[in-house]
Amino acid sequence: MSDLITFSSSILQVPARVVGFRGVEAISRPYRFEIFLSIPSEGEDDTNFAEMVGARARLSIDRQDDINPPYLFTGVLAGIDLLHEFGGRALLRAVLVPRLWGLTLSKHSRIFTKKSVPDVIQLVLEENGITSADIELNLGGYETEEHICQYRESDFDFISRWMEREGIFYHFEHTEDGEKLILRDNKSYPAEPLRAPVRYHPQTGQDRSASASFRTFSCQHGALPSRVKLKDYDYVRPQFPLAGTAPVSRYGAGEISLYGERFFSADAGKRLAQLRAEEYLAREAVYQATGSRLHLRSGYTFELEDHPRARFNAKYLAVELRHHGNQSAGHADFEELVGLEHEEAYLVEVSAIPAATQFRAESRTAWPRIYGYENGTVDGSASSEYAQIDDHGRYLVKLKFDEASPRDGSGSTYVRMMQPHGGGVEGFHFPLRRGTEVVLSFLGGDPDRPVISGVVPNVLTPSPVTSGNHTKNVIQTGGRNRLELEDQAGAQRITLSTPYSNTYLRMGAPNDSHELIAKTDANSVWDSGSNFDVNVGKQGGGNWSVNVRDHVTMDIEAGNYKAKANAGGMEFYAAQKVTWESAGEGKAILGDKTDLIMGNHTTLRMGEFLVWTGGAVTNATYGDSTTYTIGNVKSVNYSNTEEIKEGNFRSVVHGNTYDEKTGTFESHTFGTSKDFKHSDAHTVTDGSTYDHKKGTFTSLTQGASVDAKLSGALEFTIGSKLSMSCAVNAEVVMGVKLSTNLAASVDLKMGPAVTIKNGPELVIQNIKFEAETIRVRNGVFTLKNVAAHINRSGIFMVT
Repeated sequence: MSDLITFSSSILQVPARVVGFRGVEAISRPYRFEIFLSIPSEGEDDTNFAEMVGARARLSIDRQDDINPPYLFTGVLAGIDLLHEFGGRALLRAVLVPRLWGLTLSKHSRIFTKKSVPDVIQLVLEENGITSADIELNLGGYETEEHICQYRESDFDFISRWMEREGIFYHFEHTEDGEKLILRDNKSYPAEPLRAPVRYHPQTGQDRSASASFRTFSCQHGALPSRVKLKDYDYVRPQFPLAGTAPVSRYGAGEISLYGERFFSADAGKRLAQLRAEEYLAREAVYQATGSRLHLRSGYTFELEDHPRARFNAKYLAVELRHHGNQSAGHADFEELVGLEHEEAYLVEVSAIPAATQFRAESRTAWPRIYGYENGTVDGSASSEYAQIDDHGRYLVKLKFDEASPRDGSGSTYVRMMQPHGGGVEGFHFPLRRGTEVVLSFLGGDPDRPVISGVVPNVLTPSPVTSGNHTKNVIQTGGRNRLELEDQAGAQRITLSTPYSNTYLRMGAPNDSHELIAKTDANSVWDSGSNFDVNVGKQGGGNWSVNVRDHVTMDIEAGNYKAKANAGGMEFYAAQKVTWESAGEGKAILGDKTDLIMGNHTTLRMGEFLVWTGGAVTNATYGDSTTYTIGNVKSVNYSNTEEIKEGNFRSVVHGNTYDEKTGTFESHTFGTSKDFKHSDAHTVTDGSTYDHKKGTFTSLTQGASVDAKLSGALEFTIGSKLSMSCAVNAEVVMGVKLSTNLAASVDLKMGPAVTIKNGPELVIQNIKFEAETIRVRNGVFTLKNVAAHINRSGIFMVT
């Protein structure tokens, strides 16, 4: 009689008989079967157990009198153990698992970017030898994830936690060619291969008369929460609320509230909340059954019939099966070693849920957490020397633990950098260049939520502060813009510099005897919107020096310009001309004033002109000087005035001239002087007047009258000829004595009457004069060598 249960593997060189087996298969869990084999140990046995590990194998249950196909479990051998040898036979334990189980033997840390979850799962499976021909996908659409991190975990744990999160579950299909991995995210469950209802036939005690049926069928109900609430945060839309809620059970108690489930839209939050609620609902009612029915598999549905409770006669989804097989008859010596729990040739324990329930795998795989820091390097797609950041100021970072080595900057998604300050319009950010080493922390420890926490130096990117300048505090950019704060005692200094045009600002400890230096090799500008005050020397005196290579221009758009020396003088020097221009002119000289004009000087004044001199004034003109005044001119001197002309002087007045002197007036002319008045002249002297002419002086007045009044003595000394012609009346009033010494000939021609008023004596010598009447009053009239012409009446009168 052939065995019901058989085992086969291409690597096993000797015939093996199955003593028994036990195995567990469940949705979203790799199945595992322990198969106990008996092989002959007589003679030379060259079986290499090590080579059997990983070999493909198959467990088959086949009733010879059954028309149904064999009940197969295929996979690979995860282990082989030699348990015992006795009576010429050896007892082996072989462990049969799917190829998916091999993913548990790995451990990786790597980053996947811009891929959907199914894409990542397929990629990992293919890396482990499970090709697309070995996979069947029954999945909906999935969004692309910017960043998925596998961190210090096996490939199996990595894809398991992501499938659990996304509501993806899997089971297996077994064929002669091996197992196929089937992934689903919906309720389109396949039916078990026989597609025949399972009869309920209860049995008690040792009654095993029933054929393939369930002898027990029970139901378990558990308490559930009332609802699931999820919340998250998206820094790209910080004011947008991210939340999702889904009910679980109206009879539930309590609420599941989770934050940071990593979703970035309201729809995504609602979807994830629904997945979590379905995860709880999949365990609300669980049905347990035992029997001998073959061909039941996890992930497949079956129907129950003949149950006394009519509502139990329904379709169910098998979520877990525990298989037991026993062929130990004739191997009593091995039965105790194997420890089989049941005596039946085959027994199955089934856990199922109503087929109408959406199955979701329990979130049992731990999500890795990073509670410390990981280091990385700022990356970028270009070889630019500048920071490669996006519109949000984020960086591409190549994490050091990432096994992949992309060279196109795709090592990670864009990562934010933690800053010491920020706000609505304020912030603090020093851009990082490609190759900079950084340390990253992870929000909530989630590997998929990295943040750059800071920068650390290395040999390639050293610190700007080392043992050689340990007293300095330095901020320096990649372009060598630098802020340096020197803390050395007694030499504290702050220096702000940029290499462009060698520009810097230095404050603090003196450098070149200066505590504050602002310097650039190029242009500079100081733009003050309001006042600009400069104070020099308030701490005890000081100088202000300005050295300009070329021009100085000061433009005052509105207002006045004032320069004042409170306790000293002012000195202006120009190698060439100095020009002052003003739309209106006002001049105030509080000290000495000297005007020195070495060349020609022309002043043209079209309006009123006022010169106020409060002190001494000296005007020196060594060349020609011409002054044109089109309007009125007024000169007022309230103190002494001295005017000295060393050369010729000519003054021409074509209009009226009014000269008023209220104080002492002295005029000295050391050269030839001529004073011509072509019209009326009026001179008023209220005080003493002294006019001293050292050289030749001629005064010509063409007017109606000449009045000369003398005091003391008046002396005329005339050269070859003196001719005096008087108009209607000429009157000379003299003091005590009038003495006239004439030359050889003096002719006096007088009008109708000549009156000479003198003191005690009038002497006329050697004078020829003509007059109609000569009167002498109060004195002696003496004629010496005088040729007199008597008037017509012949009267010479002395009265």
